[in-house]
Amino acid sequence: MYLIVPYAESHRDGVVYVVKSVFDEYAFTWEADGYCRDLYTVDEAYLRPGGLFWCAVEQDVERRTRVIGCAGVSFHDGYSELHRMYLLSECRGRGIGRALLTTCLNGARERGSPAMRAWSDVKLENAHQLYVKTGFVRDGERICDDPDKSREYGFWKEPL
Repeated sequence: MYLIVPYAESHRDGVVYVVKSVFDEYAFTWEADGYCRDLYTVDEAYLRPGGLFWCAVEQDVERRTRVIGCAGVSFHDGYSELHRMYLLSECRGRGIGRALLTTCLNGARERGSPAMRAWSDVKLENAHQLYVKTGFVRDGERICDDPDKSREYGFWKEPL
């Protein structure tokens, strides 16, 4: 059983763990003081500027909460942008990623965003399939400003 909940500071270490585990899985370079700094400062990077951030959490029998996924949204003139959508590998295939994405889309729609942009490393094929299944179209390609200069595909969904 999992829940999608708004980010709280108590989720910080779990969010970092989730994203770092995916970075390790795909051999992406981790920069705590650089490219990945936003994960240590979610309030500053997403919430205070008016964005959104959610966590997928599950509880064990002793009611301890564990973060198993995360995703954020920022807002720009005329569109919103999906950020940091990651899920622990052992939790994939259970509909959790779709639930996170749906929560992001609904949150953006409620804030009046007419469209959403997502950028995703070319290696993350499962994410690309999810985006297309939920109505995104592949739109563009870029080199990311991460330490690996990763190639990313762009995805666009309009209307939300």
